Amino acid sequence: MEIYNKDQLELLKIQIGCLLKFERLKKGISQEDLSLYINSNSTAIGRIERAEHINNWELLLQISQQLNINFGNLFILMKKNELLLIIDKSFNLEKKLTAEKKKYYEYLKKRIRKL
Repeated sequence: MEIYNKDQLELLKIQIGCLLKFERLKKGISQEDLSLYINSNSTAIGRIERAEHINNWELLLQISQQLNINFGNLFILMKKNELLLIIDKSFNLEKKLTAEKKKYYEYLKKRIRKL
């Protein structure tokens, strides 16, 4: 088992949120719809996707099952360039791309490069 340092754990948290968001966008599912499917709320989904709150493994499992993602693979740290590619793909799938979301995607990429 690999032991992650603090920066790697932060990257892993970001990765989990990005992967879940990418799959949700790819399937054309809104945060609201996803939250209804798993009996949660869209605020919780958003916080996970933004890597603000990722300590509920049961909710992560429900989301990954709904999006047909291998739960265990979420916890295998990707290379930075792979993660940046997922962010770019998510950006391209956004249907309601506001200026605030554009800034967030840029911030996220800077944060990943820094870690």
